[in-house]
Amino acid sequence: MGEHKNCKCNRWVISLQAAFDRDDFEKLFRKAVQSITEEEFQRIPEFRHREDALACLFGRLLLRHSAQKFSGEPWNTIRFERTERGKPFLAVPADTTFGLNVSHQGDYVAFASSCSSKVGVDVMRLDNERNNKTADEYINSMAKSASPEELRMMRSQPTEAMKMTMFYRYWCLKEAILKATGVGIMKDLNSLDFRVNLQDRYRPGAFVTSTTVLEDGRLQDQWIFEETFVDAKHSAAVCKEKKLPRECVFRQDPEAKIFFSKITFESLLENAEITNPMPNNAADIFEEFMAKPKKTF
Repeated sequence: MGEHKNCKCNRWVISLQAAFDRDDFEKLFRKAVQSITEEEFQRIPEFRHREDALACLFGRLLLRHSAQKFSGEPWNTIRFERTERGKPFLAVPADTTFGLNVSHQGDYVAFASSCSSKVGVDVMRLDNERNNKTADEYINSMAKSASPEELRMMRSQPTEAMKMTMFYRYWCLKEAILKATGVGIMKDLNSLDFRVNLQDRYRPGAFVTSTTVLEDGRLQDQWIFEETFVDAKHSAAVCKEKKLPRECVFRQDPEAKIFFSKITFESLLENAEITNPMPNNAADIFEEFMAKPKKTF
C-alpha cells in the first residue's frame, strides 16, 4: 500500500542482528561507509558500541536511500542539513514536500515518510529490565515526563508488564510528536497529554489511530498517530499531519494501514554510489568498527 505511484508514505525497519549475520556484511559495510558524505560519517566512529555505530550508519543510509527513491535526484548530489534544533532536512533537492524521519532502539532502525513535510517516528524495545525497580517505582521516577491522566492510566494497569507497556507506549508517542514538530527535546514533557482509547487493543498486529493529544489542555487535532508493533518486543509510533495532498494513500483512503516492512542491508545500497572514497577501500574503518564491543541484547 505504501507503493502507490505518487504516494511517499512508507514504513520500513532494518534489523541490526540480521545485518551482522550476513556472510557479505564486511563488503556491504565497506561500501556503505563510503556511500555517505564525510560529514555524515564523522559521528559513526565516536560510538562506543558496534550496534550504535551501525544504527547511525543505517539512519544516514535510510534518509539518503529514500530521498533518492522519492525525488530521482542522483545519489551523490543529495544533501542533508540540520535545523537549529538538530533535525535533519533535505537541502538538495530543494523544495521537496515530503517528510522523512528515522529512529533507533533495540534491534531496529525504523523509518517513516509522509506526503507532507512533518512526520516523526519512534521505536521502543519493550524491556522488562528496570534497574531492579518495580513498574510503579520506575513510573514514579519518570513522573515529571507524564501528565496526571497518563500517570493514572499507567498505574491502573493490572500487571507489571502492562504498566511498563503503557509507559513505553506514551514515551513512543511523545518522541514521535517531538520529532514531527522538530522540537527535539522539550523541557516539560508533561504538557503533552496523550489520550488512548482502551477499546482499541494495543498489541502485536494492531494498527491504532484513535489516540489524541492535548498540549497545555488544548486538543492538537492537526496530528494523526499510528501505533503499531515491529515485532512482539518492539513497539512503534508515527506522528503525521492530518492534512495530506490528493496523491496520498491516506487521503484516498483514511482507513488505509501501512505496517512496518523489513528491508535488508543490501536493498539499502541498491542505488548507492561511492560519495566519500576512503583509503584501502575502508578496510581499516571496518577493522576499527569490529574492534568495538558488542551490546548484549
